[in-house]
Parts: sequence; structure tokens; C-alpha cells
Amino acid sequence: MKKCKLGLGLSLVMLVGCGYLMNRPVGPHQRDAFLMRAPIRIQMFDLDCPHDDRCDLLDEAFDLIFDLERRWTVNDVGGEVEEINEMAGIRPVEVQDDTFYLISRAIDYSIYSDGLFNAAIGALTRLWDISFEGERRPTDSEIEAVLPLLDPTRVVLDAEVNTVFLEEVGMRLDLGAIAKGFMADLVAELFSAHEVERALLIIGGEVFAIGGRYDGTPWRIGIRNPWATTSADELVGTIPLLDQAAVTSGTYVRYFTHQETDQVYHHIFDAQTGFPFETDVVSLTIVADTGLLGEVYSTIVFAMGLEAGMTYVEAHHGLEALFITVDKEIYLSSGLQNSFDFNGYLTTDFEVRTQ
Repeated sequence: MKKCKLGLGLSLVMLVGCGYLMNRPVGPHQRDAFLMRAPIRIQMFDLDCPHDDRCDLLDEAFDLIFDLERRWTVNDVGGEVEEINEMAGIRPVEVQDDTFYLISRAIDYSIYSDGLFNAAIGALTRLWDISFEGERRPTDSEIEAVLPLLDPTRVVLDAEVNTVFLEEVGMRLDLGAIAKGFMADLVAELFSAHEVERALLIIGGEVFAIGGRYDGTPWRIGIRNPWATTSADELVGTIPLLDQAAVTSGTYVRYFTHQETDQVYHHIFDAQTGFPFETDVVSLTIVADTGLLGEVYSTIVFAMGLEAGMTYVEAHHGLEALFITVDKEIYLSSGLQNSFDFNGYLTTDFEVRTQ
């Protein structure tokens, strides 16, 4: 693998969630919003707006995202997932096809990964409530009390009637680690059905590229420096993206510091311990063929840490990864070693070696 020592002197480009978008063509048909505690931007290219009927797809895409967020959020009452949580231990809840598919995939990956990714972790995330007004370090007894409620094998799915049932009162789903990726996939399907050949979907820490730049080359997606303190040091470099998703997970995005102990707690939780994963990784970017896969594997690989995570990525076709460690080093999977570009962002010397 390639290791690069990371300096902190970087250049400024436009922020798009946890990554950055490079080399934008002039004049895209574009709309921005802020939803799910994250910026959303959709850009469509090569359309003569407003004369091309496909320009209306931009509003249709946002209507779709707003509807999905309303149905999948666990932060407000009235959605499908929150109804499932409210009916835990009481009765199954019938949901729409896309919701059932998303939950089915989420539970499959939760079981497959032995809980490194866990869609049934909602009772724990609600207890910590990081990034909300109620965020706090729960007591050990509170954490121990919810651990039995985090078992994804106790989520009962009935595909014949599209119902979801949580077997015990207090169990809760939380799809925050997968929903944004699937939203991007559904928007990409919408655009593909109407022959939109070039677009960029930016949803929080995810960038989904449909097609490439005007000349057919890949987009260059910038990777954020977790220790950035000014606009001059925001990037560590860029990676290419063409008909793929890039998803970034990191300890620096959502966290809080305990007032009494100064202990920092990030938002990616270990369902075995009830605490955030202890890892040597500060930031992980996964490149995958779909947003859903990018979201899932960004959590799984992050939880594994650098050594096991890199081994896992190299063994799985279609995945690439860029790790930034607590020691301020960058590690690249084999498919990114010849395409990662510092682009002059680093002002200090760096070392490249293969191991």
C-alpha cells in the first residue's frame, strides 16, 4: 500500500460535505438544500434549461429526497421508520416498497458484518444523542441496559406483506448510516431513466457521479483534511470519480467533548460495547459502485481500523479506500495509488512507499 505523510498546508476549493468537488463546468442546472443535518446539492449538465423537459427532474429529485427523509427519519414522528420503532414489541408495521428494501438490505449487512454496521442500533444512538441538544455521556448502567436491544436478528421482515417488526419493546432502527446512500441511488435511477448522462449528487458526506466531465474524464473529488483550521489547509488531495459513489466517514464530523473528562466521543458506535469504536482511523473514504454500498462499507471498514480494513478492501472487488490515520498519514488501496493527486495542496514534504 502507499503511505503519504500528511502536512497541513492545503488550498481552498468548494466544500461538498466531507469531500470537495473539483473542476466544475460553468453553468450547471443546480439546486441546493440543507436536510438531514447535511448540505445537499444536485447538478445536471448538458441540458438547455428551461427548454429541455428534463430540467424539471431537478425538482422531482428533491421532492423524492424530501419524501424519503420524511419517511425514514427517526428524529420526528410520523415517518415509517419511527412508526416501526414506536410499535416495537407490539405489532408489525407495513411500509412502502423502497422502505422495505432499504431495511432488508440494512439488516442483511448488519448480520453479515457481525454488527460492525448495525441498523438496529437506534436505542444506543438515541441514548447518546450526539449532535442534538440532548447529547451526553450516558452512565455505564444505561448503556448496559440497551445493549440487548441492538440485536439485528430480532428484526422480523415479511416480504409478502412488506411488514417490519421489532421483537422487543425499546428496540429501535436507525438508518442514518445507509439512507443517504440509497437516496442517491434512487435519484441516479430517476436520471438514468430519462437519459441524463452527466450529473453530480452531493448528499452530506457522499458524492455520486453520473458520467464524467465534459471531456469524458473522471471528476476530481477532494478529500477533506480532518485537522483543517483555515481555508488554506482544507484538502489533502483529490481522487477520480466516474459513475461511482465516494462516501466519507470520520471522527471529526459529529462528536462532542465531555465537560468533566475532556474525553471526545464520536458518532460511530460499537454495538458490542455501547461506546464509539476505538480506531486508528480519523477519516475513511470508500469508493463503490452504489451509494448504498459506499455507506455500508464506510462504516464496516472504519470499524475494522487501518490494517484489517485495508485487507478487507483489497479482498473485495469494486471497493477502494483512502484512510487518514491518527498519526496524520494517508493510506491508499491499490486502485487509488496511481490516481490520488496532492495537486499542490501539501506544502510540507511527504513520503511515498509501498508495503
